[in-house]
Amino acid sequence: MRPRILVNCLLADAASIRTQVAYCDPLQAAGGLPLIAPAFTDPATAGQALDAVAGVLFIGGPDYHPEAYGGREQPPDQLMDRRRHDADLLLAGEVLRRRLPVLGICGGHQLLVIASGGALIQDIPTDLPGALAHAAPTGPPCQHAITVTAGSRLHGLVGPSLTVNSFHHQAARPDRTGGLHVSALAPDGVVEAAEDPGHPFLVGVQWHPERMDVAASRALFAGLVDAARLHGG
Repeated sequence: MRPRILVNCLLADAASIRTQVAYCDPLQAAGGLPLIAPAFTDPATAGQALDAVAGVLFIGGPDYHPEAYGGREQPPDQLMDRRRHDADLLLAGEVLRRRLPVLGICGGHQLLVIASGGALIQDIPTDLPGALAHAAPTGPPCQHAITVTAGSRLHGLVGPSLTVNSFHHQAARPDRTGGLHVSALAPDGVVEAAEDPGHPFLVGVQWHPERMDVAASRALFAGLVDAARLHGG
């Protein structure tokens, strides 16, 4: 039996359907059964959905609303649909409470930080002058190396270093991670991954492994699926 993995909903335009599928394909290839969650607004319904799965994948998207972590006001066109924002925070809080295996990708990584009580750097070019380019407005995506913390769960999955793609203008604040351990850094010190070493499987990565068909990406999805199997999926 494939362990069932709940995947949160992009809730954007029609083009987002293909993007959503791109997250689900590597989960399926790793042996999981992806199930898309609509943006639940009712805690009881969200809880029933989590009762039926053995793990969760939180995916990327527009920015979470800054009041969730004490940030400053942002342009509205940068922010995600309010229903998704509220639904994701509801779901993430319950996932953390239940200690379900969870992988967060890009915005999903930032969601795990916020739900854990952490905060974000809201705009890397503004707040970290001299930082690497972490997002390209046009043309091919940015790429850069990351260094993975020795002894971390991520290190066991992907090794000590990796070249990753980069599509983000926000990042976890290294001084406010909500108790999560930083497990990878870019050369400029930007947080590229975080995890909870005391959790069965809680890993967040800032890059997009679903867009990189390499062994390290496959290992991340397999790690979530394996943890879900152990959970009882």
